[in-house]
This record gives sequence, C-alpha cells and structure tokens, in this order.
Amino acid sequence: MVASSSVTVERRVPLALRLRRLWRRAQGQALPYLLLSPLVVLLLAFLAFPFASLIYHSLRRTDLSGVSTFVGLGNAIILIREARFLQNLTATAIYLVGNLAISVPLAYFAAVLISSNRRGVGVLRTLFLIPWVLAPIVTAVLFKTLMNPSSGPITNLLKTLFGHPIYLTLTEAGSRALIILHSAWRSFPLEMLLIAAGMTSIPGELYEAAKVDGAGVWKQFRYITLPLTRTSLFSALLLISVYTIQDAEGVYALTQGGPGYATEVTGVRLFKEAFLYFNIGLASAIGLALIVLSIGVIILYLRILGEGERA
Repeated sequence: MVASSSVTVERRVPLALRLRRLWRRAQGQALPYLLLSPLVVLLLAFLAFPFASLIYHSLRRTDLSGVSTFVGLGNAIILIREARFLQNLTATAIYLVGNLAISVPLAYFAAVLISSNRRGVGVLRTLFLIPWVLAPIVTAVLFKTLMNPSSGPITNLLKTLFGHPIYLTLTEAGSRALIILHSAWRSFPLEMLLIAAGMTSIPGELYEAAKVDGAGVWKQFRYITLPLTRTSLFSALLLISVYTIQDAEGVYALTQGGPGYATEVTGVRLFKEAFLYFNIGLASAIGLALIVLSIGVIILYLRILGEGERA
C-alpha cells in the first residue's frame, strides 16, 4: 500500500511542475496582449463601430419624419447613375492633382531652405509651419477676405494690372484655382517636414563629391536629393492625398461647392447631404466611396514605392 502511494506521488509531482511551467509561460505570453488590450478597445470604439454604423446607414433611407427603411444597394445605385456624383469625383481629382502639383515643388524648396545652415532658418521654419497649425476655417476666411470682390487686396491688384475687375470667385476656373491654392498653402508644411527629415539622412560627402565632379545645383538635386528622399516624398504624398480626398471644411468655407458644382468635391457633397439635406443614407454611401478612394490611393502609392525599391 505504501509502495503504491509513493509511486502515485512520484507521478503527480512532474505533472504539477509541468502545469506550473505552462501557466507561467501563458502568463508571459499574455502580458503583451493585456498591454495592447486598451488600444484594441479604443480602436474598436472609434473605428470599428463608426465603420459598422456607416455601412448600416448606407443600406437604409431615412425620410424627414425619421422613418428608416432598408433599401440595400439603392443609395449606391443612385450615386453610380447620378451625373452630379461624377462631377464630384472629377472636382476631387482636379483638386488633388492641382494641390500636389503646387505643394510638392514648394515643399522641396522650403525643405532645402530649412535644411541649410544659414542664419534665420529657425524663423523660416516657424513661418512655414503657420499654415498647417491654423485651422482650415481660419485660413479659408483669410483667403476669402483677400479675394473679396469689393475690397479684397488681390481683387484690387488684378483690377490695377488688367484695367478692369476680375472676380475669381465668380468663375469656375477662378474658384478651382482658389481652393487649390488654399489647399496647397496648407499642405506644403507637412510635406516640407517629411522631406527635410529625409534630407538630413543624406551624407554630406555625396554633395561634396558631386561638386568636385562639376555637378551643379540642379544635377545634385536630380541625382542625389530626389532619389534619396523618395521614401519621404511618398510618405508625404500619401498623407496629403488622403487628407485632400476627404477635405470638406476648407472648400465649403471658400466656395460652398460653387459656382454650380464646379468645386463641389466629394467631401463637400457628403457634408451637404448629411447636414443640409439630412439624407443620411446617401451621405453614408458617399462616405464609403471616400473610404474606397482613399484605400485605392494608398494601394497605388505603396505599389509604386515597392516597384521603385525593387528596381
């Protein structure tokens, strides 16, 4: 009897030790997940739930009395068949391309200035960052004041130069130029910072060797600065593109989408449908379209960047 009990104890001791080791190992592996759990909860609260709500409302139609009915893909079909939504997408594309065409060269020029060792670089850096720090509505009001048809300084300057008043905000081309200039002015500081960060990692010996070989400023920029800041440039393009696609407040404050639908970018259309027409279903469908556009732009940039690195 004693012999059998001793055998049982000998068998139980290794099992207990094994279970204890497994428990300690599980505790060690669970700690990272426990530390990440608050972030996961926040992501679910601020991303997953709103996204699910967006999908839910995009499948329904709510009338002014508050009665909601299920329409399936009805809102999406309306947008696909609607000429106005095509105009919204066209206006968004023009807005995005115009913004990048102006802001990227401006950002490179500013990045070169703030990366130099000249006096007053700190002051320049602060001045360049002001457009990004200010709220879009503030900068939009500033631009609108400058373009005021009756007393705006730029309007008066154009009148002096051409001999007759030119009201930019009353024409389609002028309104597009206004919102593009405003967006580029607000966007270039972020691009400048990212590009300047890439420039600081370029060894100075490369520029010295290029000078010895007789390379001018343009060749140094083309063959050294531009290739070695490619990743920083694409990061800036990605952030600014997604922001511009979803932008609404700056454009709405400047032109309200007019004249006609000339500057009614997709974000402004979403704002109007949701808060002016109270068409939550259609606004939700437009929101999903914006998400799809943003994801498409992200995939495009990542693919171009990946192909460039492989080459």
